[in-house]
Amino acid sequence: MTLKSRLAGLVTILMLFALAPSMFAQVQITIIPDVDNGDINTNNNAVAAAPGSTGSGVLVVGSLIAQSTLGTTVLRIAYPAPITSVPSNVGSSLYNCTLSGFSALNVNNANGGAFQCGPTAGVPSNDPIRILSASGVFATMNLQPLLNTTNQRVEIQLPAVGGSGNTSSGSFRLVGVRINGNGLTGAQTVTASLNTTVNNYLLGSPSTGTVINNLSAGVASFAVGVAPGFSTIAGVSTNPAPGTATIFTNRNVARSQGSFILTEGCASCWRTATQNGNAGAAVTTSGAQSTQIRLTFNNLPSGVTLTLSTPCGAPGGCGTASTNTALVASIGTTSISSTANTSVINFLGTSLTNAETLEIDYSVTVTSTAAVTTAGTITATATMFPVSATPFDTVSTANGPGGITLTGLPTEANGYPTFTDLEVGPVTVVNIVPANTTLLMPYALFLPPFDTGLAIANTTADPFGVGGGGATPASGTVTLNFFPTSATGAGTSFSLTTSSTVRPGAGLSSDGTLAAGATWTVLMSQLLTAAGQTGNFTGYVFISANFLDAHGTATISDFKTYSLTANVLVLPPPATTSRTGGTFSSESLNN
Repeated sequence: MTLKSRLAGLVTILMLFALAPSMFAQVQITIIPDVDNGDINTNNNAVAAAPGSTGSGVLVVGSLIAQSTLGTTVLRIAYPAPITSVPSNVGSSLYNCTLSGFSALNVNNANGGAFQCGPTAGVPSNDPIRILSASGVFATMNLQPLLNTTNQRVEIQLPAVGGSGNTSSGSFRLVGVRINGNGLTGAQTVTASLNTTVNNYLLGSPSTGTVINNLSAGVASFAVGVAPGFSTIAGVSTNPAPGTATIFTNRNVARSQGSFILTEGCASCWRTATQNGNAGAAVTTSGAQSTQIRLTFNNLPSGVTLTLSTPCGAPGGCGTASTNTALVASIGTTSISSTANTSVINFLGTSLTNAETLEIDYSVTVTSTAAVTTAGTITATATMFPVSATPFDTVSTANGPGGITLTGLPTEANGYPTFTDLEVGPVTVVNIVPANTTLLMPYALFLPPFDTGLAIANTTADPFGVGGGGATPASGTVTLNFFPTSATGAGTSFSLTTSSTVRPGAGLSSDGTLAAGATWTVLMSQLLTAAGQTGNFTGYVFISANFLDAHGTATISDFKTYSLTANVLVLPPPATTSRTGGTFSSESLNN
């Protein structure tokens, strides 16, 4: 071998020795995150770990490759959104934030060191960002994790080991990290990195991992209905048939009850106070504890009250796990009015594996002076709660070396967790409808010599009196909608409404109304003339009397030898009981 080749070989060996610390690291760092299977896409404080699991977070594993000394190294775990929790602040000698990156050689320096960035009251004290179960090579770590608000990451100082070097593997868990999930979609991952690779710590694989599988709407749907398994409990009906409550414009209540359901957007979106963190106990704050839903009721007239309730009086009081129905701890405000139109729902018992349905029942009461004389609707919307426009402090604070000024630090001033307002709905919960009666004359004709005589009675005058259960006297006009049959099928419909100038027959007042206690009698031929129609008529007629408790009869006669009388049918108000299909429609064969 020539001298030249020997020198080349020696240079190569020296280069390998020089590169050995980075090529053959003595402790290899990998991360294994626990996963939140689903969270809410408006959650400002989404748990970046498995919810409700004590100590869940990112497992950091250090695998021993060979004995060696270790130099102080910073492990950086970056998150996909701003972090909205802060590390614990144990004692005045420890700090919990960094600016532009923590450097072990630059502690307490305004150019990149660690410093105290805010009071411990910034987030719940029993669920901060923290390190748990440090063992082996990491057992000597005495610094808490640090929050880097600039780079959306947590920074952890890995320990130095001198002397004869490190001979241990080890692990620890990073727990308590929450992120601003508002607006995020799909899976969310974290990525680990080291500030240097020359101190015998090396990043291995995996160095990334999923912390949240998906983000969904907290309330997937909001609709009139009843929850699975809660239409009857022990064979006893717990609520009326699905439908909205109804108030007539004369203040009578046609339907005093209703129910609506809210459907969970993901299996683990709704959580109890304990499930909302990883501390093994309820997250205590000055604001919210469990996941909450705020209901807002709109367009409530004065004098109208809605009383809210749930099918179960208490958790475990009804239903089974197979119904996938959430049990409610409490309804914050059960009496809803024009001056108190919101209510907050707290969850006490929920499943983290089944998407659940929450049912709210309600009843309606109306005072004698309620402002319901105009037709309209009362609606409701729902949003996750408490609502906050931002989960960060907007006040600048001067802390740490050199008077470092920061804004945008996490805060629980509006509750914890908080949500961006996203109203679902509106859903109509009460219809305010004109006080009228819908009648149907299935067959009528004018075919000389045959004619049809119609009699409509306004029976709101009765011997019982309002206090004795009788009707409230009221007068009103009458509208008739005619549906003729032609030689080839259905003809063209037309209508007639009584007025001061349209008063065929006998019994109407001068203004065209039918007074309480009066009966209107009229022939089909007279109605056709008043409606501007000529010729014969065969078909059916819908009659809307603008007062309650109208009743009628129809008589077909040739006024000589033939006469046939039948009652005119009284239908439930279509605005409250649909004529279109369904078990509980007015046309259902079940009725």
